[in-house]
Amino acid sequence: MLEIDESLKEKFQQVAKEMRLRLKQRPSPQALRDKIWDRGIGTFNKCQRLDKEELLAFVAFVEKGEIVGVDGSTNSSKGHFPYMITLQQAMAKPCSNSGKSITITDALSPLILETTMSEEEYRDLAKRNLAGLEVKAAMGAIEELSPKVILLDGSLVRYKIEASPLWEKLKEAALSRDVILVGVVEGISTNLIGQFIKDDLPEAKYMASDWEILFGLLEVGERLEIAQGLFKEGFRTFFLRSSLDPKPIGIDLLEEQQVYLNEVANLVYTLTPRDGRGIPLWLDIIDNSVRISDKVLEGLLSTYLGEDYVEFIRPKREKREF
Repeated sequence: MLEIDESLKEKFQQVAKEMRLRLKQRPSPQALRDKIWDRGIGTFNKCQRLDKEELLAFVAFVEKGEIVGVDGSTNSSKGHFPYMITLQQAMAKPCSNSGKSITITDALSPLILETTMSEEEYRDLAKRNLAGLEVKAAMGAIEELSPKVILLDGSLVRYKIEASPLWEKLKEAALSRDVILVGVVEGISTNLIGQFIKDDLPEAKYMASDWEILFGLLEVGERLEIAQGLFKEGFRTFFLRSSLDPKPIGIDLLEEQQVYLNEVANLVYTLTPRDGRGIPLWLDIIDNSVRISDKVLEGLLSTYLGEDYVEFIRPKREKREF
């Protein structure tokens, strides 16, 4: 067993103690539910897992349009800035067995950009570029796959911020063709609920994140619909526990499409395995298809850059033998 420095062990124990204290001071689930209700933050509602007949009825509801998932992937070579290459791709794929899909790809490097930028600026550019690729994939799906519902991996607000001009075009196309845009948020980072009930929280829980407050609070198949106009201007948001996993996910809808909230909630709940991690299975399947692995990236570097140049950009830490 690895020997641990006594001083390090003591400091770790102190941090762990403080963390346990934070968890112990969590108000009871019923107290939290009462506070959320009393402050007018939102309402709790149950979702329905559609059976075969109800799923067929939903198909009729969407007028035989496709249910499409959209996800993206990015991976950068390991090396000293600016000697790096970033590969990105986004995919839109229908849940049906049509075999069709839309794939948008791009490759970036600080060395080929017209403007000189810092490493932080480059990483921000890559993040915005990926959001743009995902929006383009969604737009391609509207044009070629005739969807009724598009499930995007991430908050719709992300696309509005990181790919603004393209997002406006996607939103316009979706509204004009009555295509329902659904943002599925796996990692909730907001703290709306904590802001509203902070005076009722113990000091150790002050400004807790929404996922922390809702962890284990919702029953399986239950959602918390955030009051209209309270959160994410221009969007309607709800939190959903869609599986046995106690950590909820977030769902965004366009404000103009909030009439479909109940149908979307039931659909996401139906598409999510009960014993899974809470994400619709189809998005996980697309994630696996679109992901750019380290092995793929390294293979492309060796093939098209050459081993001598790969050696040039490889950091010394990768040559450690122990």
